[in-house]
Amino acid sequence: MRSLILIVSCSLSLIASLPRPPLADHAPVVEAKEPALPVVDVNACPFEGCTFRKWTVIRKSTLYTSWKADRRQIGTLTKGNVVTGITGVHITRKPDVIHVFQTIPELGLKPGDVLLRYMYLGEGFANIWAHGRYVKAADTTFVTEKSGSGCLRDCVAVVEESGEKEWWVEVKTSSGKIGWTNADYNFDGVDALASKFRR
Repeated sequence: MRSLILIVSCSLSLIASLPRPPLADHAPVVEAKEPALPVVDVNACPFEGCTFRKWTVIRKSTLYTSWKADRRQIGTLTKGNVVTGITGVHITRKPDVIHVFQTIPELGLKPGDVLLRYMYLGEGFANIWAHGRYVKAADTTFVTEKSGSGCLRDCVAVVEESGEKEWWVEVKTSSGKIGWTNADYNFDGVDALASKFRR
């Protein structure tokens, strides 16, 4: 019995002495050069509460074969039409430029550095590039928007320059036609948490 206790004790000591792997970060981090533009995110619904379901058209919209540059017009959505949102593509043609004025250790940033913000995901989370790393779903609640809003903690960075972004959605009309349109404030019912789509 004593021999068994001794063996178990030695085994536990050996396990405890082994190096432990680092804890995984909440957000996936990839060492990378600054992303080439445009940055395209597929299957995108870019804000808190965004839901693909039945939407009501609140502004006349053009329906296309695709979200890509070679798209062709195939129809028009008029105010009051009901469509079903199928999927979306978010295009960052130019990221938001954010100036850092205090150290952000978790991102390796110091005063004077900049971070670039691509697709915003809602509740302060976004895809960003900073200090040679591309981070998906990064917590950016420390950022103050140009309007003075946004910051939820620390407030150590501010948006210097707003980017250029588009969100295209694939929809199905009541007649069964499927096409793509720019979702720029054109639909009611997209946000499950509010009455109107807000970017």
